Amino acid sequence: MIRKLYISLFLLCAVFLNAQISIDTINKTVDTTQKVRKKINKVTQLSRNRKLTNSDFDFIRNKLVEIASKSDKKSDLGYAYYQLGLLYSNQKKHNEAIKYSFEGLKISEAEKDTFLTAHLNHRLATSYYELKNNAYAKKYFYATLAISANIKNDEDVVWSLTSLGTIFKNENILDSALFYNKKALELRIKLKDKKGLATAYNNLGLVYKKKKDYDLALNYLNKALALRKELNDKKGMAGASINIGNVCIQKKDFRKALESIYYGTAIAREIKDGDFYKNGIDALANCYYDMKDYKMAADYRLKHKNTVDSIGTYEMDKQISELSAQYETGKKDSELALKEEQIKSKTAQNSKQKVLIIASCLALFMALIAVFFIYRSFKQNKKSAIQLAFKNKLIEEKNKEITDSINYARIIQQSLLAPVSVLDKNLRDYFILYKPKDIVSGDFYWAAEDDNGFTIACVDCTGHGVPGAFMSLIGKENLDKAHSKSNSPQKILSELNKGVKNSLNQNGANGTKDGMDAAIVRIQKNEGTTSLTYSGANRPLWVIRKNTLEVEEIKATKQAIGGFTDNDQVFEEQTIILYPGDSFYIFTDGYADQFGGDKQKKITTKLFKELLVKNRMSGLPTLKNLLDDFFINWKGNNEQIDDILVIGIKV
Repeated sequence: MIRKLYISLFLLCAVFLNAQISIDTINKTVDTTQKVRKKINKVTQLSRNRKLTNSDFDFIRNKLVEIASKSDKKSDLGYAYYQLGLLYSNQKKHNEAIKYSFEGLKISEAEKDTFLTAHLNHRLATSYYELKNNAYAKKYFYATLAISANIKNDEDVVWSLTSLGTIFKNENILDSALFYNKKALELRIKLKDKKGLATAYNNLGLVYKKKKDYDLALNYLNKALALRKELNDKKGMAGASINIGNVCIQKKDFRKALESIYYGTAIAREIKDGDFYKNGIDALANCYYDMKDYKMAADYRLKHKNTVDSIGTYEMDKQISELSAQYETGKKDSELALKEEQIKSKTAQNSKQKVLIIASCLALFMALIAVFFIYRSFKQNKKSAIQLAFKNKLIEEKNKEITDSINYARIIQQSLLAPVSVLDKNLRDYFILYKPKDIVSGDFYWAAEDDNGFTIACVDCTGHGVPGAFMSLIGKENLDKAHSKSNSPQKILSELNKGVKNSLNQNGANGTKDGMDAAIVRIQKNEGTTSLTYSGANRPLWVIRKNTLEVEEIKATKQAIGGFTDNDQVFEEQTIILYPGDSFYIFTDGYADQFGGDKQKKITTKLFKELLVKNRMSGLPTLKNLLDDFFINWKGNNEQIDDILVIGIKV
């Protein structure tokens, strides 16, 4: 008893001393480092391989904030939150990782630190992926991909492509999985990254396995294994070998399957990788089961159960009881057969043998009749089920093809929106909240610059989804043409109206009523003031002065672009003067029209205005996040009813 007490006291002291030594080491290391971000990196590096307590996290968080607060760059605090989120993620505390990543993102967006914004979006995507929240994971991987591609950060681009490919594979959207994994492979080849190339080959192999194209799957998996052998990447060798074995099981090449799985499992055991070792044992059980060697299958399934129990990560598969039962049933069948022979031998001497035989024959005959009808019914049902499954498969494949095509159309549509480089060059402080209802959108934003000013437009086309996207292409093309003729918002709208009507053949008796609403603002900066020239077709301009608590609304002309509007329609134009700190907003009707909240009502323009006024002192990137969060909470489980576009600009 005394000995146990001494041991406990010794361990407690060791833990305490370890914590103290680590904290002292952190303080000394930070003091010897000059650059702020290097100090932040040192703190997280020294903490990363320890099991951290809540008090450890409190110390680290306070230390990081203390370091960042001494910097002249506000974005260093965002970097500190990024590293803190990374540390929480490494400790499997994903909710805390998300919390601090969002804090960092607000700062990086406000400070326009593009590289940090890309990293924080990637951190959020990874945390949501770990939490199995694929919708949010994809949202932030897409954001990372767009930002990283724009700043040519190939490393973040390739990891975003790889992650999106894995998510689509897990969701069985296999054409999208192939698209993103092939893009990742092309970039890995360009980067000459052998380890990443092996990962890309392995991922493509797993997608082709799911598509049941086993020859292509083996081709890519063998390439992955060869590279990992060249790099002496034993963990990768174990994973690739087990994957090859699983594909060989599907091809019924059991000799090759066993050879590959045994090889991979042995490496996993050597390097003490519990997950791959467990996967290898599971694959061996599956292989022996398909070979109808139920004893070996049951043995390996039991070994798999013991492995899982020792690792403590997964619940045991129900197959263990089923396989063991099959094995035991085989033994019992043999015993029953022997007993039946003994019974028959004894009853052969019984005087009632003839009666029993006749009764047995009658029972067997009735049973055969019953089996015949049951079998015929089974065959008919099976045939119907096969036909239904085939039709469902065709529908599923068509749906996937359509979805993948629309996903690609979204990339094309986004490339036609006003470029970030043009917006950043001409606007000091702004945000664009852009949320398509479906994959592609009928709302779009457009911008153009000339020698004397900058013009920006917010356009809401008829419909959403694919029809709305087609209309947006027509609108964008005609806006470009209109601006080439005049930079006056009034004249641009008039030319846009003529162009849309001409594009849709709306000048004849059979024309459609499709069209669009739009708000166009031309910005001209003078000494100390900014001149806004505005013209609108059913979409107003809102202005919030720096020191006011109300929204100044400039109403639009009550006519749409296209449809039944006259060819010579004139749109009203107004010019106002803004001063530093004033802001203005143009938007489509999707935000205010969204249903939700406690009473399942619209947000309304009144509440929309109140949100803008209440948060008028926030930086516009922060205001964008506040509007987005409010919209998500208001919508709740309801469907988004329309595309959303809100543009805010502070002069």
